[in-house]
Amino acid sequence: MINENDPSTLTTSGRLLNYNAAIKAGLETGITFTKLMDQLIKTTNPDELVAAATELADFKLDSDFVTFPHQYSNADYYLLFMSRMLELHDQGNQVMVQSRDQHEELIQQLTPLGDRGTFNFRVETSENGGVFYRERATGQSLFYLNLDRKMFRFNSHALTQLFIIDLHETVPVETVKTSVQILIDFARYLKEDYGYSVDFNILDAANSENYPVHSADLPAGVVDRLFVAAAKNDYMLTNGVNGNGARIALDKGVVVDIFNNQLEGQPEWVLTVHDDDQKTSWFDVLLNYPFIRDWYLENLTDLEIVSDPLIFG
Repeated sequence: MINENDPSTLTTSGRLLNYNAAIKAGLETGITFTKLMDQLIKTTNPDELVAAATELADFKLDSDFVTFPHQYSNADYYLLFMSRMLELHDQGNQVMVQSRDQHEELIQQLTPLGDRGTFNFRVETSENGGVFYRERATGQSLFYLNLDRKMFRFNSHALTQLFIIDLHETVPVETVKTSVQILIDFARYLKEDYGYSVDFNILDAANSENYPVHSADLPAGVVDRLFVAAAKNDYMLTNGVNGNGARIALDKGVVVDIFNNQLEGQPEWVLTVHDDDQKTSWFDVLLNYPFIRDWYLENLTDLEIVSDPLIFG
């Protein structure tokens, strides 16, 4: 009995029909791809935009019988999604997406930062999935994005290393603020438009935000050094509530507290920033007050703000 699915028993016509069907299937895959690209590039509907980006991020364009020699990587579609997302909110001019010469690969620049930083996405190969948005020269991963899980997480270590340390001498503070605001806005749009779980981390300006520091049981000398630094810069550091930790009143009603958030049981030292308009984050404090920046960086092993350990552990 002839097995019609066994290539060795097919007639010539049968083999050609199977071959032709495989070619058609491969071309149909290509057509599906172009429709998703049209949707990603042209749609003004936020739901259609994220749907196209999610499919393209995992799309397999090639088949055994049809291959397309010029392709962007799956990570590149996240850059296109980010650019289109900002465009839908009238911020399309805040980023520039460019192709690298000689092969299909996209890179992005934050317009205020210009060529002092280029960015792309790196696909996470672990079971977590998702992608990391990184500065290409330093490899610093500024945030993590997962479209399937609707999750966004900023990375305090990378933000500090790139913007507070690496670019400190060459990029003005206002340029840094404007550049980072683009990333904040992107995260905010994901939260507001799609209900994403977003951890703004060191960039969170809400008065209710507690920034946990790396050392759960903070050495007493760390706070003492802030007392000294504040006095040298004509600011008064006072004891915190009930003598726990310390408080410093800065300009324009900004108040910074550092204290043990768990007076009983396992200690947890945190930083908080309060201002009437809730527009100042710990990142802003580091940018605006050099003596606090120096204190933070000199004690970074103890004071570094903790990022999501499941993502940046």
